[in-house]
Amino acid sequence: MNADWNRIRAFVHRRTFFCTAAVVQEEQIRLFPIGSLRIRPDGTATYFEVFARPVPEGASISFLAVEWNPLSWLRAFLKGRFSHPPALRLIGRAGVRREATQEERDAFYRRVGWLGKTPGGKRLWSRVGRIREVDLRQVWPVRLGEMTRDIEGWSLP
Repeated sequence: MNADWNRIRAFVHRRTFFCTAAVVQEEQIRLFPIGSLRIRPDGTATYFEVFARPVPEGASISFLAVEWNPLSWLRAFLKGRFSHPPALRLIGRAGVRREATQEERDAFYRRVGWLGKTPGGKRLWSRVGRIREVDLRQVWPVRLGEMTRDIEGWSLP
């Protein structure tokens, strides 16, 4: 797949909230929040299954990474267009579920930062353990009519 994974990684890693959906059985979809999606330069990814019940290996999985910066949205509204997608859909297959390495845990805690030391952060993230591999196969920008008409180079069929 021809993809600018560095560009996609920059979008996803810096400024997004996630919602994740996985098809777990015929016509059954499971939705769960994910804040730990990390994309590698080759288009594979991992996430911690902290709040998600495990999905079966091979299940179809989709991530919606939404721009969270209100200034970016305000800028787009004032200009009448987005300079980048307001959100990306990342679609793939769930891979192996495994114990996270210490390096992966450390990277997660660096990303959480000082929030991990608060009472709420300790309750949410004190036990990150299992990680899920993901093979991303498609990336689509979320389109918002005329506001996103000029955005190119983000789709991966």
